[in-house]
Amino acid sequence: MLSTNVKTTSDLMSIALEAEREAIRRYTKLVSMMRKGNNESSAALFERMVTEEVEHERLLLEWMEQEGIEVNSQIEPISWSDPNVSTTYNDEAHDPFFSSPYKALAFAVHNEEIAFRFYTHVAANSDNGTVRKYAEILAKEELGHAALLRAERRYAYHAERESKPREPRLDPQAVHNEADLLTAAIHINRYLAEQMHSISKNKAEMNLLATKTEQQISKFENDLKTKTPPSKDILENINQLKQFRANEEQSQDEPDIELQRLWSCCDRSFAFYDSIVETATNEELLLAAQELTSLALEKIGELKKMYE
Repeated sequence: MLSTNVKTTSDLMSIALEAEREAIRRYTKLVSMMRKGNNESSAALFERMVTEEVEHERLLLEWMEQEGIEVNSQIEPISWSDPNVSTTYNDEAHDPFFSSPYKALAFAVHNEEIAFRFYTHVAANSDNGTVRKYAEILAKEELGHAALLRAERRYAYHAERESKPREPRLDPQAVHNEADLLTAAIHINRYLAEQMHSISKNKAEMNLLATKTEQQISKFENDLKTKTPPSKDILENINQLKQFRANEEQSQDEPDIELQRLWSCCDRSFAFYDSIVETATNEELLLAAQELTSLALEKIGELKKMYE
């Protein structure tokens, strides 16, 4: 994480420049990913973001030249990390199967807000009056960018709702006890195992992971037999998911795209279990959710080793 203890205007402007360049790199990569997954609407939106970030970079360089501020070559490139756990903005925006213009714009707004907070903290913490002044200007610009993107996001949200049914999700609030959690885990792992068997890349290793997942399903099913029946809430939630997937078009995807879909679903499963860990009101449910969180991370780790 970048330190907000910025000493000079050269350091501040060089950080801003590297941030714009990282945005260009990331959005360019996302254009390629979207096109690979035949998601042209999101590809076009990320492509426009590239154009906008290139213009931001040009304006920064022009500003630095006018003020006689030199680029500090010691400032390292900034990297947007993608943790192998679900984040609301990352996994939805950059997955070609789950992305949409609305989710892409939500991702962009989120990044502008992070930049705004960074410059705001720099302005608040710096003892250098010029650094504070420049940081305040940069913060206002990021806030302006975010406001414009939010307006577009609202438009995209309404357009998306009108054009297609909203994709249902497993709802942590539908999980009231361990039986509900086991029922959700069985559903999740059946879906993951199906995807693992369909992936053509690294077939032997993937089949081993699928077999391990199926063994976990058997254990969950046996454990569920000792519990009270699952609640109506979780059963209805799972039924909504099944109906939605049954109506989706099935298509043949490239091996890399198949993997990306699987990886995204593993991330989502982690986020689901982790949200229950955060909200569990009894120890039995908490411990069960912690175990499932650990198993989800193991799957993510095995996929990472398989495709590094």
